[in-house]
Amino acid sequence: MSLLLAPEHRGLTLQLIGELRLPRILTAALVGAGLGLAGLLLQTLSRNPLADPGIIGINQGAALAVVLALLLIPGLSPQWLPLLGLLGGLASTALLWWLSRGTAAVALILMGIGLSSLLSALIGCLLILADSQQIAMVMTWLAGSFAGSHGDPALTTLGWAALLLPAGWLLCRQLAPLQLDPLSSRMLGTPVALLESLCLLLACALSAMAVAAAGTLGFVGLLAPHLARALHPPQPGKLALPVMGYGALLTLLADWLGRSLFAPVQLPAGLLLALLGVPVFVLLLLWQQRLRGK
Repeated sequence: MSLLLAPEHRGLTLQLIGELRLPRILTAALVGAGLGLAGLLLQTLSRNPLADPGIIGINQGAALAVVLALLLIPGLSPQWLPLLGLLGGLASTALLWWLSRGTAAVALILMGIGLSSLLSALIGCLLILADSQQIAMVMTWLAGSFAGSHGDPALTTLGWAALLLPAGWLLCRQLAPLQLDPLSSRMLGTPVALLESLCLLLACALSAMAVAAAGTLGFVGLLAPHLARALHPPQPGKLALPVMGYGALLTLLADWLGRSLFAPVQLPAGLLLALLGVPVFVLLLLWQQRLRGK
């Protein structure tokens, strides 16, 4: 570190910061903000505080599409990955919606967990058919790593985030009627079907952006909205910006800890988020079940 701070190496230091550190920090923040906002949209849409892109299979559907493309089309431009992830996420979401129609909110989550496991198994089957070099690349990416967040991938993430994050914020400002039951929302003249479709599409697009940038990062979409609700007014329009902030903080913290705890060995941010998110998810599930039992 002292060598890099020496005056004669200042140019190299600035180059490392500009080409590696800043793009990685920016990508981690944008991915976290996107996942947090996707979680808020899904929780508002399903009226279920346990909804999360990683839990109900959206991330895995996006990851399956991206992995399939990476294995079948070597040298595929990173600009295409978010679009492919969006198609995979939409397909998995449509399947989940069809399977869980007419069921309770907790049943939606449980079916989502099952679908997520199935899609993860399909990804594993694809990796068995891949060669060793492809397996190493895909496994590092699937673990939720920001190590490759520089150059074209970082610019692609920035471009998608510049489009999707403002759109998600504007949509959240229109979602207050969805906090009511569907009948009351329609009686107020709310275009419920349109808002629900936009919520689903934007949540899938935000998740696809995150998956394309850093692989599967779980529980950010679950934790960020809960942190925001604990500290801010519960209306979706007032939660959107805090949720994006908390989501960005979670991924930045996970990436920093992954680089610092066992340096020079780097742990993927996705592993640390899973270690934090799983116990929180279990506690939230038990709490919701207790509320339903009262």
